[in-house]
Amino acid sequence: QGLAAAESLDFKYTTMSLNDVYEIGYKHALQNIQRNGGRVEGDNVFIKVQQPQAVKLEQSFSGHFPILKIHVGRNLKDEYKFEFDGIGFAISGESAQWNSSSDVITKAELYIDGNLIETSEFPASFTTRKYDLFWKYKLPKQKHVVRIKLLNPSEKQSIRLDEVIIYSDKPGDPSRHGQTN
Repeated sequence: QGLAAAESLDFKYTTMSLNDVYEIGYKHALQNIQRNGGRVEGDNVFIKVQQPQAVKLEQSFSGHFPILKIHVGRNLKDEYKFEFDGIGFAISGESAQWNSSSDVITKAELYIDGNLIETSEFPASFTTRKYDLFWKYKLPKQKHVVRIKLLNPSEKQSIRLDEVIIYSDKPGDPSRHGQTN
């Protein structure tokens, strides 16, 4: 429901729409069926039955276990700071409002333990906005202080901070706590 209005819009950073993906995906599916012993006869597709085989296990963020979620739920006014014990974090939120086509780009800096880690740009347009604002993994297991500093406040646009996920090297780590301001 509501998808029809978006099917012809290009995905952000591409010149490809959902309609294009449908067409290419269908074409590739038929080619893959034929490549693996199946056949296509008009509107009929015949798929060769194969015995399933297990694939190699892939692990993302190996050694990183989420231990704490900090609800932030506010706009970044000037800076946001939190402390945690662990080896990583991810900050979710967004930098745009739906249907915004503004060319405003908000900038913010990420500091960890007093060191500038990166300066990021957050476009206002709904087609280029970000949902994962900042993250850092594989940090030394210790207490860390994270600070986000807004560089160019704008009345037209803001950065919304939704939540922070804290990671440790063990599930259910007893050192789990977080403080914000």
